[in-house]
Amino acid sequence: MVTELECNVDGCRYHDADSIFYVTVVDGARVGFLLGPYGDHQTAINNVDRGRGLANQADPRAAFYSFGTSSIKRERQTVFGS
Repeated sequence: MVTELECNVDGCRYHDADSIFYVTVVDGARVGFLLGPYGDHQTAINNVDRGRGLANQADPRAAFYSFGTSSIKRERQTVFGS
């Protein structure tokens, strides 16, 4: 089951103590977990630029991707670790 979160810089509309956060990348319909997990949303937000930089080093097409954060209740493997 996937729970959609409505987040902005001020915080998430829904999350609880079990939520963990990730830096994510979107390329069309493809979504990837780049960095994380992090225990709070702000730490994930603080790492978005780092994730963008690592992605650009790995793939020049990453300049055209979208980057942000996501929250789920279980750990996922990420491309670049935490």
